[in-house]
Amino acid sequence: MSKNTVIEGYARLAAMGLVDPRRGAGVFVARRTATKTPPSPAPPPHLAEAVDRISLLNEQVDQTFQLRPGDGRPPQAWMKSALPSTLKGNILAHFDGDQTAYGRAFGHLPLREIIAARMRQIGIQAAPEQIVTTFGANHALDLVIRRFLEPGDTVLVDDPGYYPLIAKLKLARIDVIGVARDGDGPNLAQLEALARLHRPKMFFTQSTCHNPTGSSMSLPVAHGVLRVAAICAMIVIDNDPFTDLPGNTGTRLAALDQFNSVITISTYSKLLSASFRVGYMTCAPGIAREMAELKLVTTINSSRFSELIITELIRSRRYLRHLDQLACRIDEARAAYLLRVQAMGLTPAAQQEFGYYSFLRLPDRVDERALARSAAEAGIFLAPGRLFYCGDAAPFPAMRVNVARAGDARFYRFLARAIDHAD
Repeated sequence: MSKNTVIEGYARLAAMGLVDPRRGAGVFVARRTATKTPPSPAPPPHLAEAVDRISLLNEQVDQTFQLRPGDGRPPQAWMKSALPSTLKGNILAHFDGDQTAYGRAFGHLPLREIIAARMRQIGIQAAPEQIVTTFGANHALDLVIRRFLEPGDTVLVDDPGYYPLIAKLKLARIDVIGVARDGDGPNLAQLEALARLHRPKMFFTQSTCHNPTGSSMSLPVAHGVLRVAAICAMIVIDNDPFTDLPGNTGTRLAALDQFNSVITISTYSKLLSASFRVGYMTCAPGIAREMAELKLVTTINSSRFSELIITELIRSRRYLRHLDQLACRIDEARAAYLLRVQAMGLTPAAQQEFGYYSFLRLPDRVDERALARSAAEAGIFLAPGRLFYCGDAAPFPAMRVNVARAGDARFYRFLARAIDHAD
């Protein structure tokens, strides 16, 4: 063995904490002493409730099941072509400033310029100074909650809706009231009645590719949401992670409002990689400055390295080619999924769906909990519909299906047997 090989071996063992190199003395096996872990105090009720609500997210992170129609993301094979195996060229040369320093609080300027240009293409007028980059959409939601809400405040959310958001609001001790989600957006009559009664500070919604129903807002519904917001002085938070996905015919709230009462949130994590924690929020200039300051206080900045890579993927058109391919795959997968569930006599809650998700309505006799347990025993990960509602009760049995992961015949055979044997 060469000396360099031995040195490298010792260095790796030291990095793992297995050996202890001592200058002038040698390398010694690291001493490990057993320590007793003191019992941790019971979590407060609001924390326990928030953690319970993200049990579904925990499974998506751990990835222990073979079949995953309940997962929130597409299969890994669908995303491989989006990211280069190596980064060619000196991309660091495009950094705006010192490569080792903190980035700007607003985020990487070239990326914000690209986002602003993209928004203008879809009819939304925004300048780079209205855009603040974040560690994904969930970080943006955290900043909004920190800035605008205090314990005891009331907000409205889609019901069913984005379950990690409900957990965040519970953690912040915010009173959450659900607004029924119809096939073309929130139920306007219920939205107005609840807004007038409770005078909420905010309404959290998704104008397109709604999670979990896959529905998108029609023009009349989007207009109605903004009308209620104006009457009740309510800020609308539009979480739109599929902004860049081609083929969506829904109406985005910001296209009508131009950020008078709307804050939009989006991310590259849903369409590229969950490990790319790059998102952004777009809002009025004054709010953007406040958000940038709050971001500075809480996380100093977001990842300039990740934002630079995203910028280069867009500039090279690799991202756009990936989106076109992804949209085609989703359309094909959804068509095959609909044929199979319709043959079983099942229908989604929304007639028209976009993005990854479908909220599949199940027969009334089906017990969601029993179905999920039985699926887990068979190695299948399901997302029960009840997890997406504000309360413990759901109006009908359902499950969220990711059409991108619903191509395996074993899932449909299991579902057919489970429905046939349901009491």
